[in-house]
Amino acid sequence: MENETLIPKASTSSVFYSFASIALVIAGLLFFEGILKPLVIALLIWFIINKIKLSIETIKIKGKSFPPFVSSSLAILIVILISLLISELLIRNLEAITASMPIYVANFNESFVALSELLNDSKYTSYINKSIDGIDFAGIAKTFIGSISGFLGNFVVVLVYVIFFILENSTQKVKLEKLFPVKGKVYKKFMNNMAQISASVQSFLWQKTLISLLTAGVDYVILLLMGVEYAFLWAFLIFILSFIPYIGALFASLLPAIFAFLVTGDIMKLVYVFAALETVEILLGNFVEPKIMGKGTNLGPVTVIVALAFWGMIWGIVGMILAVPIMAVLVIALSQIPSTRYLAIIFSEKGNIPEME
Repeated sequence: MENETLIPKASTSSVFYSFASIALVIAGLLFFEGILKPLVIALLIWFIINKIKLSIETIKIKGKSFPPFVSSSLAILIVILISLLISELLIRNLEAITASMPIYVANFNESFVALSELLNDSKYTSYINKSIDGIDFAGIAKTFIGSISGFLGNFVVVLVYVIFFILENSTQKVKLEKLFPVKGKVYKKFMNNMAQISASVQSFLWQKTLISLLTAGVDYVILLLMGVEYAFLWAFLIFILSFIPYIGALFASLLPAIFAFLVTGDIMKLVYVFAALETVEILLGNFVEPKIMGKGTNLGPVTVIVALAFWGMIWGIVGMILAVPIMAVLVIALSQIPSTRYLAIIFSEKGNIPEME
C-alpha cells in the first residue's frame, strides 16, 4: 500500500535523537568555526575559479585549447591579483576615512545641533551633544579596519585551501572510481547527486557574482557622479552585501548614504544617495536578476530568511553570505534520502525537488 504522506512517523526516541544531533552540529559549527568557515569559503571560491578555468579552456590559439594545468594556474593568478588589488585599495580608503574622522564627527554634530535649534528647544541640543560625545567614532573605525584586516588575513588561508583543492581536482575522478568498484545504482545515484550539487552551487555563485559586479559597477558610477568620497570602498561593500538576500541590498544602499551625510552634514544628501542606489537595486533585482538567475536556488522565502538568521547567528556576516549556497546543497542532499524528502519539499520554493535515482 502506498504511503499517504512522506512525513515519517515520529517516536519519542527519534525526536530526541534528532534534536540531539542538531545540537551537536551547532556546537561543532561554533567550536570548529576557525577551521570550517575558511574551508567553506574556499570551496565556494573554488567553484568560481573552476568556472574561470573552464572559460579559459574555451579560448583556442591556433586551434588548440590551454592545457588544464595552465588554465588552472591562470585562474588562480587572476583571483590572486584581483584580491591583492582590492585589498590595497580597501586599506587606503579605510586609512583615509580614519584620518578624516574628526571632520565627519564635527559635521555630524553641527547637523544635529542645527536640527535641535530648528525645533526651538535647547534641551535637545544638550542631549544630542552628550550622546555624540559618548560615541567613540575613532574606536568604531579602528574596529572596522581591524575586522577588514582580519578578513584579508583569513583570505590568505582561504587561498591556500583553494590551491590545494585545485591540486586535488586532478585525482578526484580516480578516487571516486576506486570507491565504487561496481558501477551500479549506488554509484550512479552518488554521481548524479554530486553533479546536481556542483551545478546548483556553481550556477548560483557565478550568476550572483555577475549580478553583484553589475550592481557594484553601476553604483560606483552613481557615487562618483554624486560626489560621494571613497566610492570604491562603498562599491566593494555593495558587491559583498549583494550576496545576502533581501536585507543585503538595503544595507548596501544605506551605508554610503549615511557616510555622504556625515561628510556634508546635509540630510538631503542622505536621501538623494539612498534613493539613487536603492533605485538601482530595485531595477536590477526585479528585472535583470530574474532573467540571469533563471530557476534560482529552489529555496522558499521563509527558508532563506530563517537560514540568514541561523547562519548569521553562527558565523556572522560571512554566515549570512554562505547561507543560500549551503541551503541549496542541503535541499539536494535531503531530497535523495527517503526519510528526509519531506524536509526538502518544505525548504524548496514550490515543492519541486530532484527525483530519487
